[in-house]
Amino acid sequence: MPESQDQKQGPDIVSLIKEYISTKVELTRLTAIDKLTVLVSSMITGAVVIVAMLLTFLFASITLALFLGEILNSYAAGFGIVALIYLALAVITNMSKEKYINKFLQDFMVKKIFNKGEK
Repeated sequence: MPESQDQKQGPDIVSLIKEYISTKVELTRLTAIDKLTVLVSSMITGAVVIVAMLLTFLFASITLALFLGEILNSYAAGFGIVALIYLALAVITNMSKEKYINKFLQDFMVKKIFNKGEK
């Protein structure tokens, strides 16, 4: 009689292990989908914000160049000054990218991927 109980428990344990594994696989799949959707939605909203900021920046740059052109009585000089300002910003950014920008972007992406700071 004890042998029949052991035989009866054996398949139950196996079925429980199979159910556990399938549940764990489903949980992993759903967790991956959740992280992916959060990342993609964040990237899409970020892209929309970046496009809006770039358009604002573009029109502000044109406005500044035209304004400086009016003051200097030369639109070429106004656009040239704005171009020099951007050249200076590009040089400064290039010089500081390793120390500040790359580290910030890496930390930002890790936080987004692993949901640190959320929930």
